[in-house]
Amino acid sequence: MIRKITTENFFSLQSEATLDLTTSAKTPTDYSFEKSSSGDQVSILAGVFGPNASGKTNLLKSLSFLNFFIRHSYKELDTTESIPVDGFIGSDAPIKFTLEFEGQDNVYRYHLELNTEAVVIERLQRYYKQTKSFRTVLLRKQGKKSALVSQKDGYTDASLIAELLKDRPNASMISAGMVTGRSEFKKLDVALGKFACNVTRGGKMDRQTGSVADQLSECADFLHENPHFKDDIELRLKQADLGITKFDVHEVEVMSQNKGDTKKMHFPFVTHNTPNGEFTFSLLQESSGTQRLFTLLRSFLPVLTDGGIAVIDEMESDLHPHLIPLLLDLFVDRDSNPKRAQLVFTCHHVEVLNHLAKEQIFLVEKDDDNLSTVKRLSQHKGVRRDENHFANYNAGRYDAIPEPDLF
Repeated sequence: MIRKITTENFFSLQSEATLDLTTSAKTPTDYSFEKSSSGDQVSILAGVFGPNASGKTNLLKSLSFLNFFIRHSYKELDTTESIPVDGFIGSDAPIKFTLEFEGQDNVYRYHLELNTEAVVIERLQRYYKQTKSFRTVLLRKQGKKSALVSQKDGYTDASLIAELLKDRPNASMISAGMVTGRSEFKKLDVALGKFACNVTRGGKMDRQTGSVADQLSECADFLHENPHFKDDIELRLKQADLGITKFDVHEVEVMSQNKGDTKKMHFPFVTHNTPNGEFTFSLLQESSGTQRLFTLLRSFLPVLTDGGIAVIDEMESDLHPHLIPLLLDLFVDRDSNPKRAQLVFTCHHVEVLNHLAKEQIFLVEKDDDNLSTVKRLSQHKGVRRDENHFANYNAGRYDAIPEPDLF
């Protein structure tokens, strides 16, 4: 479970920006918060709001990058490959991240400073209840020739990690540790949980490569390999679209890119009841809203089942505003979310503000120097828990709102 992420010198987030999902144990909350092993509470939901190009997606990119770097950089980057990260334009300062997360009764704090060529410093700390403080258990610095790794409290085999990082300044010490199969790194992986995200270095994924048909086919492949999710998706689609009576995945034959050749692929199909009987057709013939709902459910269900975090940019894309609270409820409801998975999302349907607590609302805006700032609504003085966040946001009370009169 993610507790907090702090970003500095990353894309438009030059100054320190924090997405803090924790709140005091005394804060009145509902099921959209979870009690933490460290004594406070962690939010299940986080909504990020603000004008276009304010930096909302950049905040989500920080989560996407850290998931990749912590878990996969050792295996997926070549030894001489640059680190796929972007600092603030024109700045030579290191890019900095601090990620706080918890799982299996442990709370961790991970700090990273790097550039596109190498890690400058990497630190893993663990929270000790007795002293109520974090203590460093694994530290990595980049020496003149190779990585310098030290550890405390017998956390791991530092010499093994140092050897793996000997020629890998572009890889995380955690990702190197994960390839060893050692239990301490498996615990970190479990604490981080499953990760589903529609944001990469280039932004929202469906704006980059691939067609809608490709996305639907990928989802169908996933369901073919994980059929236990199919009934749940069918139920949600039927609830959202009263015309759908059945959902299934079929194998179809399509023309390949080479002329005259065909290939088999999996594709989603839905059945509708009409006065003239039942008709089954591919999801590609359905509305863009139903297609979007299907792809979101494919992302959400594994995270809801196993625990983790879903990071979704532009939650509202192609969806009716009334559907978004239903998707939020999937995470709030303990029956559909027994492992207390989290959802972090951006949204332009600001009506959703009234479905979130003030500790779950984050406002992003950019100044004339292209510097983005992030502020949690609860940091604004005088914001009551029971007030109409939607109305007050529209009235400009909270800032982070477009100014159409200047258009």
